[in-house]
Amino acid sequence: MTGTRESLGAMIGELAGTAAVRRRILQTIFPLLLTLPQRNNFKQLARWGNRNEGTLHNWYRKELHLDLFNRSLIDKYSTGDCFVIFDPSYLPKSGKRTPCLGPFWSGQAGAVKRGLELGAFAVGDLGHHTAFHLSASLTPTAKELAKQGKTLMGHYVDLVRQQGGQIQHFGNLLVCDGYFGVQTFVEPILQMDICLISCLRSNAALYYAPIPQLKGDSSKKRGRPRKKGGKIDWNNLDEQRLPIVLSDGEKIVRSGLVYVKCLKRQVRLVAVDYLREAGYLFTRKLYFCTNTEKETLWILERYQCRFQIEFLFRDAKQFTGLTQCQSTNQTKIENHVNLALSAVSVAKAAHWLPLPKEQRGPFSMAELKNYYYNLALVERFSVALGLNPTETKNNPKIKELLFSNSYADIAA
Repeated sequence: MTGTRESLGAMIGELAGTAAVRRRILQTIFPLLLTLPQRNNFKQLARWGNRNEGTLHNWYRKELHLDLFNRSLIDKYSTGDCFVIFDPSYLPKSGKRTPCLGPFWSGQAGAVKRGLELGAFAVGDLGHHTAFHLSASLTPTAKELAKQGKTLMGHYVDLVRQQGGQIQHFGNLLVCDGYFGVQTFVEPILQMDICLISCLRSNAALYYAPIPQLKGDSSKKRGRPRKKGGKIDWNNLDEQRLPIVLSDGEKIVRSGLVYVKCLKRQVRLVAVDYLREAGYLFTRKLYFCTNTEKETLWILERYQCRFQIEFLFRDAKQFTGLTQCQSTNQTKIENHVNLALSAVSVAKAAHWLPLPKEQRGPFSMAELKNYYYNLALVERFSVALGLNPTETKNNPKIKELLFSNSYADIAA
């Protein structure tokens, strides 16, 4: 890791724009989220940030426009080989007055649970092989959507429509998981002129693309051209129409143009057979891209990079208090989750990306939390003992201590 808290503050000030209040809020909150050793709530933020709780409540009630801040951060620190990832995420939440509180699917539990759901957008960066948070909002409950005459899938489509400008800016490509590989999502996305990569169910009905008929062919029949050829039988494949493009002992990758019955359209299919050590089939995944001109590995790389959004959720839950908001105001909750997720991206940009690629290693939020918490303790001890905090922090032994989570090792 590289960088300091001062360099983090300077970076935030540069990206926050000219609004002085917004800049002061972000320069205060982001370092605090990386410092807090306890729960991320207003009481702890006030205790560690020397701010009044009422001030923090007022800050969280404002429109912080974090999507614009995140866009500026991504434009500056990404490699440019980007695409947008969309993934809903369940958050546990109790209470009776919390807005948007209801039953939502929890992938971790494999069941429907009471809580909140985020509709989260992130930007995947293939060059850095990571993801940056873009924006997130709460998903209304089924009852609230029914009052508006909407379905849950219709709500997700509306979210994508609202983020259409951002998607166009970051490569005009949207990558989603297999839940969204259905016509009610794919068709509206295509009407927005957005390219989509997603996944099909393993039992999806697939057909080979029809063999094109040449002009002047006497065997050509009258009527509308065929949309599909014969049905794909995975036990008896046509090797010419669905050829193997990659085989490395762990997986077999096939690709070709196919007609998908549930989507009612032709797509570029990438079928990956993952193998066990003995060489027989473990599982088969059916990825697809609505742009039939894209290459197989191009599609596969971007779908695999989609999982980087899960690491954003993990780090924000473990280290920046994504699930710990104690407000019942929707604006405050949405600001809380966006700040928690954005803090992970800010930490990457300030302390991980400036390192040369061969020296980076895996990104570690735990290491950064140790640094910021130890730094806060050193400053508090220095003030309590009547020492100069700047001189204390510049001591080589203290610098070594800042990145340690084992004080006994340093003392020895």
